[in-house]
Amino acid sequence: MADVYWMEIHRSEGARALRQALEAWGFQCQTGPGRGTVLIVADRPDSRLIPSAALEILWWVRDATPEEVSDVLARRPGWVIRQSMLLETVRAALHHMQQRDLGSEGWLRQMLHLATLDELLRLVLVRAEQLSGTPLGAIWIRQEEAFFQRCGEGFPEAPLSHQEAAELVRQGQAWLLCPNAQMGILRLKDPKGDPEHYLGWIQDVEDLLVNAWNLETSQALSFRDDLTVARNRRALEVDLPRFIREAASRAEPVSLLFLDVDNLKALNSQFGHPTGSKVLTHVAIEAQRVIRALDHLYRYGGDEFCIVIPGTTAQGAGKMGERLIQKLMEVPVRVGESAIAVSVSIGIAAYPAHADGAEHLLERADRALFQAKADGKGRVVLADSLKD
Repeated sequence: MADVYWMEIHRSEGARALRQALEAWGFQCQTGPGRGTVLIVADRPDSRLIPSAALEILWWVRDATPEEVSDVLARRPGWVIRQSMLLETVRAALHHMQQRDLGSEGWLRQMLHLATLDELLRLVLVRAEQLSGTPLGAIWIRQEEAFFQRCGEGFPEAPLSHQEAAELVRQGQAWLLCPNAQMGILRLKDPKGDPEHYLGWIQDVEDLLVNAWNLETSQALSFRDDLTVARNRRALEVDLPRFIREAASRAEPVSLLFLDVDNLKALNSQFGHPTGSKVLTHVAIEAQRVIRALDHLYRYGGDEFCIVIPGTTAQGAGKMGERLIQKLMEVPVRVGESAIAVSVSIGIAAYPAHADGAEHLLERADRALFQAKADGKGRVVLADSLKD
């Protein structure tokens, strides 16, 4: 195989394993830039890091926005891969690069191993806006009963029924994305020129869009708790490291609220397990009403829930925890003639004040929860009060 020029701009824990894998796959790694395929290890893709001699670049990064990816790939062919993905992804990307197998829409197909549905939609929208000469556009994606706006501006954000979406398409005010799958609609504000010019190319990337949509849908189902409105522990294990990376990149805190329903076993013994399930559902619904739209609720398991609160200190999360306790006291669960008062104990820890990563943050919040139970239940304890 051809040489790969290795440039480790920022240190990465996985860099050594990646380099060993490259050698095992038969690549000859040379340190420093060269005229050929350059692999750059960095925190984020950055056009200022592009070596002048590189023919193509594989970016192996901690994270990236669609705009950052679009910028570097517009300047030099290549691929962008997050370091959290399997190393085999790098091998596949290098193969495609060396075969020059980037598809007829290489600028988007190079997003294949980076892209979430939102990232792909943003790139589709940006290019459609550029080609149609309009600064405003938006995309709606179908979710069962309606179409919901996912990106863009210039149009009301209200959901569109299937009938409303179909009427907009019929009137030429919107265009279907992936018509066979009825995945979504695209609207542009006063576009100029032939629609075939600024929309025809989307047919070449429909498979990417549909695959990302199907993956998101399947993940939503696998990450949903079977009983409550919360997401499940598997979802938390995927989401929490990402929330911490995003918080670190913005130099912002992120708090984790760990709560446990008090005396659930006693309730099950007295009223039966269906009542216990009703209590868990009640706690999840009331928690969902207390938290903000950008906060995230998870059922950790059994009678335990977690709430991730981005951009908030432990003290701010503590106030939210107190509101939830108060709300549950005001709204009992009714079982026949009985009104069951629901109590929860809450432990809170924050990044970076109390922990340096996702696993450590969970451990600190769990310890604070344990302390809240030991102190008499029905209260909030912050990790600040714990003895290391």
